[in-house]
Amino acid sequence: MKTLANRILRFTSIFVLISMQQVFSQNEPITKMSYEVTSGPVFPIDGESLQMKGQLGLNDSTGEIESLAFQVPLISFIGSHGGYLAWLGNARENPDLNFRSNSINKKKDYLEVNGQLEFRRRFRPITMNITRKDVDGEIVLEGNFQISTSDYFFGPTPPDLVAAWIPIKFTMVFDKPDIIIEGKILSTN
Repeated sequence: MKTLANRILRFTSIFVLISMQQVFSQNEPITKMSYEVTSGPVFPIDGESLQMKGQLGLNDSTGEIESLAFQVPLISFIGSHGGYLAWLGNARENPDLNFRSNSINKKKDYLEVNGQLEFRRRFRPITMNITRKDVDGEIVLEGNFQISTSDYFFGPTPPDLVAAWIPIKFTMVFDKPDIIIEGKILSTN
């Protein structure tokens, strides 16, 4: 009887600890990339990677974004059939998805970022729409773009296996630097 009571006590303790962890966790923005494909050989097809690495270039005097780059390993995506992007990209030979900006144009509510996306060791121009939020000493960039898979293969691909478009969303979080102009420290807000 004593062992049954001990088991019940342990189970209850573990359940309480797990419940408390969920209550205390906060929904802070983290650097990540995700995709969700609406056609293909199986459903659902989605993946998320927390191994995205970004580089942000800011203007020293104004704090405006001048350049943006990122890299994410294709095998780092997890989810329902999360290896789909790695399979398409032949991750053994082409391990990363890379982007480097050429120009950044400020629009009314967002930034239009033009650059080169490298997938399957092929480069194609791409445009991303990105929003910037300065929150608690951090710069949070949220954006999206679509990969046209036909741009990265030499010949036609089977439509039942390879989606024509792969929509991708991302969030990048950077520490917000202080900007020094003529001896004064200014915020980038």
